[in-house]
Amino acid sequence: MKLYIESISSWSAADAGKTKNIDEINEKSLAWPKLDFVPAMQRRRLSPFAKIALYTAENALSEQSVSSEVSNQVDIVFSSRHGDLHKTAELLTELTADQDISPTAFSTSVHNAVPGLYSILKQNKQAINAISAGKDSFFYAFVDAYARLKSGRANKLLMVHVDRELPELYSQFKDELQIAHAISMVITLIPTATALAAIDVSFSALATPEIGNEQAPPELNLPAGLCFIDWLNQTSIDSPLKFTSERHIWTCDLVSGSSRV
Repeated sequence: MKLYIESISSWSAADAGKTKNIDEINEKSLAWPKLDFVPAMQRRRLSPFAKIALYTAENALSEQSVSSEVSNQVDIVFSSRHGDLHKTAELLTELTADQDISPTAFSTSVHNAVPGLYSILKQNKQAINAISAGKDSFFYAFVDAYARLKSGRANKLLMVHVDRELPELYSQFKDELQIAHAISMVITLIPTATALAAIDVSFSALATPEIGNEQAPPELNLPAGLCFIDWLNQTSIDSPLKFTSERHIWTCDLVSGSSRV
C-alpha cells in the first residue's frame, strides 16, 4: 500500500514531559495541549484523550500544504486501541456503585466521539470510520485509509490515531509500554510537490507460536504509533520499520527516491 503523507502532527507524553524515560512521566502533571480553536465551554469538557487527538488533527490540517477547502471537508479515519478508557472506567465505577451516569459523559466516551466532535467543530460532513483492532489499530487505520482512497471515495483524508496509558484499574492487562500519544496525518495516493514522504505499508499473518516458546517481555514494546513516529523521525532511514503484534507482521518502508518528514 503506497501512501503519500502531505502533513503530519504528533504529541506524546514523553515529548511533553521532556523525557524519554517512562518512569519519569507523571501523566497528572502534564501540560495538555491548549485548543484555541475550540469554544471555551466545550474545551472545559474535553478529556486529555480528546485534547491530544484534536490538537494533532488541527495541526495536520493547518499545514500550508493543505488547502482550506480540504480542511473543512475531508474524510476521517480514526483509530484507537482502547478509546477514552479513563472516561469509560469512571462511568463503569459509577454504575457499580448504583449511581446515575451523566448522559454527556456517556456520549463523549464512545469510540467515535472525538472524530465526531471534530467534524462538528469544522462543519465537516464527510464520512468517518472509527477503528479498534488491538495492537494493530494504528496500522489497520492505514489499511482502511488505503481502501477508501483506492475506491475513489476520497482523494485525500485525515488519519487520526490516539491512545492513553491504561487506567490503574486495568493496569494488570498492559502488554506494551503505556504512554499517552496522538498522531494525525493527511494522506493521499497521488504524489504532489508538497508531499512530505511516501511510504509503502505491507503486512503478513504471524504464524501461531508453538506452546512453550519463550516470548520477549511484552511490556517493553512501544505502541505501533510511537514506533512509526520514531522511525519516521530518524536522521537516516536505512531500514524499514517492522512491527509485530499477536496476529501480524507489519512492514513500513520509505519509497525509494522520496523525501522524509
